[in-house]
Amino acid sequence: MKLLNQLVSFIYPLKVKTIQSDRSGALEVTLVNGKLVIDSENANYSYGSLQRVLKKGLSYIGKQKLKQLNSILILGVAGGSVIKTLREDFKLEAKITGVEIDPDVIELANTHFQLYKTPNLELITEDAFKYIKSTNHTYDLIIIDIFNDTQMPHELFEIWFWNLISNQLNSKGICLFNTLYSTKKELERNDKLKALLTPLFSNLESVKTNQINEIILVEK
Repeated sequence: MKLLNQLVSFIYPLKVKTIQSDRSGALEVTLVNGKLVIDSENANYSYGSLQRVLKKGLSYIGKQKLKQLNSILILGVAGGSVIKTLREDFKLEAKITGVEIDPDVIELANTHFQLYKTPNLELITEDAFKYIKSTNHTYDLIIIDIFNDTQMPHELFEIWFWNLISNQLNSKGICLFNTLYSTKKELERNDKLKALLTPLFSNLESVKTNQINEIILVEK
């Protein structure tokens, strides 16, 4: 990355790559304040504000608990910013399995963020809901970060999905679920989900951040 471009990006964003994904629509890699980000039409898709939101959620779990993890599942990899956070900011060496439905996003992640170089990482190109229905593996931490631009699939808020998540968590396993709540209806949706999950898990907490994100944390 040229130094001049990095300096200019502190004044105004520089477009690096734009693609039209069949699954995710328009995606753009942009250099902002010296760092690359991936944006969809209306939202930050990877790195940028999304990375800060997920880092805050992970920080809420705590470094001591995170260090004890042996296996991590990420549903919705996008550009892989949370994987970079786990490896670089929290220094975790646990096996990471990442499931992402859109191969175009994975190509961007590998080309511009060298995601393929991440050690002990398995990337699976598949629908997250199909994966969670079919896998026999269990995990210490499951991170759910599934969006199509600013929309969240309705399946994420249904009890059958969370029964599967519970089954895929090891004893004392944790699930971190990133949600958006830009409307009153979405906030009420989140409240209904938390009420639904309370009897299913031993502990539930939520963290509101970035004004429109709510991280829901549950422990088996």
